[in-house]
Amino acid sequence: MSAKSVIASRGPAVLGSVLAVALLAGCATQPGASVQGTSGQASSTVADHGLQDAPLPYSPLETIDTRSGMHTRSEEVVVQAVAQLGTPYRWGGESAENGFDCSGLTQHAFQAAGLELPRTSYLQYRKTERIDRQRVRPGDLVFFRLYGQRVDHVGIYVGENRFIHAPSPGKEVSFASLDNAFWSRHFAGAGRVAEANELQLASKGAAIRE
Repeated sequence: MSAKSVIASRGPAVLGSVLAVALLAGCATQPGASVQGTSGQASSTVADHGLQDAPLPYSPLETIDTRSGMHTRSEEVVVQAVAQLGTPYRWGGESAENGFDCSGLTQHAFQAAGLELPRTSYLQYRKTERIDRQRVRPGDLVFFRLYGQRVDHVGIYVGENRFIHAPSPGKEVSFASLDNAFWSRHFAGAGRVAEANELQLASKGAAIRE
């Protein structure tokens, strides 16, 4: 079943959320650069790592209460990310129609859930609260350093050590695994937005503090 079919089956509250408008965003690093391995030899581009050996996880939507129309903002972030599975990557991408880059996807999903994020992965890292890897939960951000010491890639954690991200040119928004050697090696930390625990009435956009 496709991601859009899964969402459609969850009811009008979720379907309505999927129609939220995407906002301008951009990754901190231009795509296509090579990543230096420990041997000093340039490896393949990011698009070639962490995807082939990461089977699709359980449906993240299975744990979200969509029938009542109320769930946390972090859960809404996951709903919005799942809705973009299959969307083409585009550096500087600013809409679901034209594609996303990594931080464009995260900013879109958070904005649709009523949460503000800066434009780039580096600034998103600086804005969010650091979370220990063992305490990461769905809707948190996971950050990576791919080309140096500066954070330059970001995804949205969805559970079972998996995250959704916009990888690089020629690829689509997809799942990847934190257990994969490439992503584990470049993992820079996880982050959480302070308002992520607010309960949201999906149909009206209201929020109630838990």
